[in-house]
Amino acid sequence: MKKRTKILSVMTAAAIACTVTLAGCSLVSADSQADMEQIIAEVDISKAESLDASLAEYAGAVSNTSIKKRELVAYFLNSGSTLVQNGSTYGEAFETLAETLVNNAILVQYATLSTLQDMAEDSSYTAFSTAAGAVEWFNAFETDAERYEALLKYQEGVDDYEGDNNVDYVLLSRYTMMSSLNSSIDSYEEDILDPEHDHGSSTATVPDGVDAEVENYYPVDEDGNLDYGVYTGYSGYLLSDSGVYSDDAVDGTTMWSRRQAYNRFIQVLDANYLITEEDDISDVWSLEYVQSDYVNLLSQQMLSNYFDLYENEFEESIEADSYAYVSDRYEELLSQQSADYGTSSSALTSFETAMGDLSDTSFILYAPDTDNGNKFGYIYNILLPFSSQQEVQLESLSSQLENDALTQDGYYAGRNEILKKVTSTDQRSSWFNGGEDYSFDASASGISYYNGGNTNRTILFFEDNLTNNERYEKLDKYYGQYTYNGTAVKNADDSYTLIANKINIDDMLGEFSGYLDYVLGTGSVDYGYWSANGGFAGADNSAYYANDSFTDENGEIDYSKFMYAYGKVDLGTFVASDLTNPDSDYYKAMSAVNELQYAYTTDTSVLSEYIGYTVGAYSTSYIKEFEYAAQYAIREGGVGAFAVCAGDYGWHLIYVTYVLEPDSNGEIYDVDWTRIDTEGTFEYNFYEMIKSSDLENVSTRYQSNLLQSLYQADSSVVLYEDRYSDLTSLTTGSSSTTA
Repeated sequence: MKKRTKILSVMTAAAIACTVTLAGCSLVSADSQADMEQIIAEVDISKAESLDASLAEYAGAVSNTSIKKRELVAYFLNSGSTLVQNGSTYGEAFETLAETLVNNAILVQYATLSTLQDMAEDSSYTAFSTAAGAVEWFNAFETDAERYEALLKYQEGVDDYEGDNNVDYVLLSRYTMMSSLNSSIDSYEEDILDPEHDHGSSTATVPDGVDAEVENYYPVDEDGNLDYGVYTGYSGYLLSDSGVYSDDAVDGTTMWSRRQAYNRFIQVLDANYLITEEDDISDVWSLEYVQSDYVNLLSQQMLSNYFDLYENEFEESIEADSYAYVSDRYEELLSQQSADYGTSSSALTSFETAMGDLSDTSFILYAPDTDNGNKFGYIYNILLPFSSQQEVQLESLSSQLENDALTQDGYYAGRNEILKKVTSTDQRSSWFNGGEDYSFDASASGISYYNGGNTNRTILFFEDNLTNNERYEKLDKYYGQYTYNGTAVKNADDSYTLIANKINIDDMLGEFSGYLDYVLGTGSVDYGYWSANGGFAGADNSAYYANDSFTDENGEIDYSKFMYAYGKVDLGTFVASDLTNPDSDYYKAMSAVNELQYAYTTDTSVLSEYIGYTVGAYSTSYIKEFEYAAQYAIREGGVGAFAVCAGDYGWHLIYVTYVLEPDSNGEIYDVDWTRIDTEGTFEYNFYEMIKSSDLENVSTRYQSNLLQSLYQADSSVVLYEDRYSDLTSLTTGSSSTTA
């Protein structure tokens, strides 16, 4: 089974150094360096009466943890902005973070004692065998970093701590710390090298996971040493010493530009009282601020490994019971959904709300029957819109219709004439000229790509995610081999001059079918245009534009006549578990269509949806032309069907990503728990969902119980609130803050 993401309910204290919030001058005012050195809290769980006697024997290894005011300010600079953005005042944020620092210290102390006890009682571990020996061994290290590195090394070698995953958590922690430092210095260097360019976050909408590294990644050389270093431009921290980072360095970097950037970084730390008199600022790794954060990363990893012991026990109990626990949870959820999702108005509302919440961790197991032959489903939407000039023409038609100067038939015939001239272009210009350039020339990469027969089309995006999956995650629901439809010329200032190819709706259908044939194999896509005799058997579009009647025999608008084309992608036999199976043709096709959405749609809201828009079986909030076409494709073709329809926004190319097809009992999935260990199956993903939620609850409950037991004011925890009251009394916009 895949390694699950580690879960800690307690916020990591200052775990990532110097994020973008450290980009300005001093955030808080303080009278002096001495003020920042004040101790605001002391934690010593050995003084808690409830501490188990067997653990108390190891108390000398943790003694007293003193939390300085400087640590609280550093934590705020790293994490406080999130709390403020969520509605907290500065003071409330400082209060929350101070409490988190204390709670974290309690848990780290407890996990340290427990890990030392495990080491002493482990017959295969010979460094010491008594509590006294453990305390002596632990305290013999000169620094906290060395102490926690030693604890992690032990945990890595013990199966109960998941040591069989071959992850060197010391190297992982070093890499995480160094990477965050490089990232911070990068932001300053980019401004130095090109002050006129916006180096902030790109305004472009990009797929989730762009440039995200795989879990527990760290680079090592052939000898197993960390192949990565911080680049400051000073001796010992040169680009030649930085290992893999040399591939990530800012374009145009020099030793002098890097030194300037690092000096700015140091100035910001100093302005926030995070540089001490003893610090050698040319040696970034030795800075007290950096070492404090590094120790925090190590202790957090040790803490996470410790809580894994309890999660592993829970997981083993599930598997030992032949997954009956998972089966029972499935039946409970199915029963609950069948009770909640009926055919009443309120039940349908609840069901459609649940449809909108569908995700990798929120499954729909039951769907109600419908009484109109329609089905519930999901669609992607590629919108080719009217131009601003065409919108004016459409408004003129609307005005004439309102003033009885046009009939409905005349309005729609006129709208079709405008639609005939609609063209659009590849929308990914911001992936070149936004806050970050995501483009690369695929002709030099050695990977395959689709160019629609135009050999000049060679530009793809997100090279790291596509070509280096040892380090970077594969992108979710994004195939990645559809080239920019146009020409891109890089200018001297690193911006691009883009000449996009104009396409009409027929060209769009050609790109759509061509790319899906490329992904799935020639002949995978079949479609036809609207026919004068009804249906979609036409080989050309002339019948659609020749139509001048858009009402039925009762004078009601016939929305079938706004359907321009209809087709189907051959996905073989679809099963519901293909929804999460990256190896299935269904998933590949969905990923390709999603990529085309990024390339062409101007309906950017669909890009944020899990598998697109939800489409109900009854009346929806969509415009009627869109509703009819979407429901038609879902009902008649199911997964892989697509339709093109006209509307007052332009052309819509609608692709059906998923249809809820219940059996006679309303169940969506034909469950077979023998598939629970097979990645990509529903059973596997349901089990992962159960573990993700239930294991987090196990860990959270355990941590909560520990804190409730060990947090004893004036004994195990002593707070000096008056020493940081100037921070907790701050309000947003206070004169004591600066930007």
